[in-house]
Amino acid sequence: MAMTEEEKFRFDLTGFLVRPAVLTPDEIAPIVEQIDRIKHDPESLPAAHRAVPGGPSSLLIDHPQVTEVLHELIGPNVRLEGTFCVWRSKGEWAGELHGGGPQQIDPIFGYRCSNGRIHAGMVRVVFELTDIAKEDGATHFIPGSHKANFPMHPDHMSLEPGRRSEFLTSYECPAGSAIFFTENLCHAGPHWQRDTPRVAVLNAYAHLATHWHRPTIAPEVMAGLPREKQAWFREPWIADFRTAPATINSVERFLDNDEPTVRLDHQP
Repeated sequence: MAMTEEEKFRFDLTGFLVRPAVLTPDEIAPIVEQIDRIKHDPESLPAAHRAVPGGPSSLLIDHPQVTEVLHELIGPNVRLEGTFCVWRSKGEWAGELHGGGPQQIDPIFGYRCSNGRIHAGMVRVVFELTDIAKEDGATHFIPGSHKANFPMHPDHMSLEPGRRSEFLTSYECPAGSAIFFTENLCHAGPHWQRDTPRVAVLNAYAHLATHWHRPTIAPEVMAGLPREKQAWFREPWIADFRTAPATINSVERFLDNDEPTVRLDHQP
């Protein structure tokens, strides 16, 4: 189903949304095994599976309960900008609070709402592959900071115990849940607190006409994806007016052609 009115309200109000248990245990298990081997024994995997979104994790690229939300938040033309996985042991962290306030990463990739329609230029989707409790140390947010009119105040930018903002929050969810947040929301990956690791995949989606991340997916991983999943990485443009009628950069056009998905240039 599409986003409910309640989900739209929550996303606009806080900047993030939790959809619990969109994956089944049978879908979760092979992805967890893949990430374990990526992090600890990559040579045991085929080359096309040694990084996300290859192998079992390709299921996440276009999961129906994810794409329907993306189409509401970004629009019908969506690209998968970038992806990475985490296997975070106790004490490991991902970084300080960042984002939020009027200085968006760029207006094209920021957040706005107009005429009853949300326009979130870049949406991060976190697939939590283990059960998450609020005190575990999963992704933390300052709700509402995605549309704050004043810069983030230093008093609200600490993750240290005793100095944390009263607004700082996280979420709890069962394994297989999807957490959506606008990249302009102030967020962080604090120190993981549990003895068992946090296992997750984080995908960044944006409008088909834009391109923020430089491609980093290995050619062999991209080549191992089915063509319909490669379409999520097609070149960032909407229309080619050199033809009459204009050529539209649609999924259908991509599937009918043999052109590369993206220019996978790893040179600095």
